[in-house]
Amino acid sequence: MVNSLKRKLKKTMTIIDFGYRLIRGVDYETLSHYILKINQHQNIDSILHEISTCFKEMLDYELFGFVLKNGTSIDVWIDPETYSTSFTEYAARDYDCHKNDMVVHHFRKQRQEKHRNFDAVAMKDLLSYTVSETGFIARLYVLPRVRMTSHYDAILNTIVKSINIALEKILSIQRLENAATIDPLTNCYNRRALCDFIENDIAFTRRFGNELSVIMVDLDNFKKINDIHGHLAGDAVLRELSRLITSQVRKSDYLARYGGEEFVLVLPGTSLYSAVQLAEKLRKKIQDYPIRFGKKMLRVTASFGVANLESKQNRESLLHEADERLYQAKASGRNSVIPNLLPCFADRTFVSKRRMRKYLKPADSTV
Repeated sequence: MVNSLKRKLKKTMTIIDFGYRLIRGVDYETLSHYILKINQHQNIDSILHEISTCFKEMLDYELFGFVLKNGTSIDVWIDPETYSTSFTEYAARDYDCHKNDMVVHHFRKQRQEKHRNFDAVAMKDLLSYTVSETGFIARLYVLPRVRMTSHYDAILNTIVKSINIALEKILSIQRLENAATIDPLTNCYNRRALCDFIENDIAFTRRFGNELSVIMVDLDNFKKINDIHGHLAGDAVLRELSRLITSQVRKSDYLARYGGEEFVLVLPGTSLYSAVQLAEKLRKKIQDYPIRFGKKMLRVTASFGVANLESKQNRESLLHEADERLYQAKASGRNSVIPNLLPCFADRTFVSKRRMRKYLKPADSTV
């Protein structure tokens, strides 16, 4: 009788062991499939969507979260969207920042399921894995519905290593691309990027019959700032000027550092009249904007030259016209916009019939 029970128990354990090995085999086959797909993707959103799909299949998670801090930017991915508020608050504590500093992303296909109240879930149940702390800081969060075993823990650690490799590759490419197009001091585009992008904007404008305006901006008496307060103060002024301008324009507009203290603001789909209005708005903002440098508060002014693309113009002639307008603004006493809001009839190059029609057009959505 005892021997019979032993034989049955041994048989049962053999079946369980076989089943466990079979499950493990299936799991690792699934894992290999997803790791291959993860490394084939070329952007972060696609990688994290693939990982969330993998985790859903293998762990049937309640919550999937991922936080990436790269430089000063903090991006958060959450699935499902139901937990956005509570998870960002939780992650903000981990990253010692305010949740408003985070950019939240969601996956396109939200799963329609009943979820527990995340606030009621014990924090100890939310698993956290450090993906990287060198070059960038990234953490993976998951709340699985399955009981975690050493088997699943090994799977998660394998995926974490794969994420690290994939992200490092993508972020390295981004850093190289940024080095070629971004001005390191002001974090806006450099002159090389401006020349490439504005060519595309001119082609688009001509094809669809839209308008294109540019504003050339130059800080007044910038050399005095460097001479009196030092070059570090000058750098601080340029950084703040760049931030101020970009905060006042649309997402479709872009700013480039043209050289030294000179910037070019490109405004696709914008009339000359609206571009002049925007330049005047920026002029007032800059003159009233105090820039902190150590214990000092610096104030600066800027001059503006505004031009609108004409039928026979190319990139060089459009920028040259804006530069000529800027020169006129400097010559007229600085801290001014040329053309100004009152048409100057002595300026024959500006007051052609076609330009007058453009100039007197109602304002569009730029300002």
